[in-house]
Amino acid sequence: FYLEDGFLRYGEDSRVGIDVSSHQGEIDWEAVATSGVEFAIIRAGYRGYSEGELFVDPFFFENIEGALENGLDVGVYFFSQALNVDEAMEEAEFLLEAVEGYELTLPVVFDWERISYDGGRTAEVSGVTVTDCAIAFCEAVEAEGYAAMCYGSPNTVNSDLYIDRLLDYPFWLAHYTEDLAVTDYPYHYDIWQYTSDGSVPGIETRVDLNVAIGDIFA
Repeated sequence: FYLEDGFLRYGEDSRVGIDVSSHQGEIDWEAVATSGVEFAIIRAGYRGYSEGELFVDPFFFENIEGALENGLDVGVYFFSQALNVDEAMEEAEFLLEAVEGYELTLPVVFDWERISYDGGRTAEVSGVTVTDCAIAFCEAVEAEGYAAMCYGSPNTVNSDLYIDRLLDYPFWLAHYTEDLAVTDYPYHYDIWQYTSDGSVPGIETRVDLNVAIGDIFA
């Protein structure tokens, strides 16, 4: 891994990317596209922490259209709070409806994160169940012709995902290391989200930066 023009790369075939949601607000996608960013993974929707209602990200349509119009490769993710396979399937169907008609050249991603504060509905979900949910979501996505992917940190893999059951799917690793030291994550990954403190022209807030090292582009 090496830094080039402010972005982490891994050989000539790696790609520079960001992931965004409504937290980034209005984005100037033309400025993003001319900054060196090559791909974007956009939050399509999420399930609420406490009540479990499903929502489309308020900036999803604006973001996906802006990214595509400016020539970026695009994938999407859903922030899951599924408690069981039925809810994971519901999330997949919800997301698939949102992305219908858009050309995705990167996978559709299952992003499950444990919320442990009082009132968080996922505090006690077992790792077996989380993994079952990931597989159900990915199978539903693939049945509609999209590539599927799973997301997680080393902590997620250690406690919430049985990674040996997910080897059929590419993996997006979230691991923020000190001074951008190379991650010591011991398993395979295709995208490394290496910081949440990135700065990119066209985005007024801090933003997650990613480097794609796997051949996952359609």
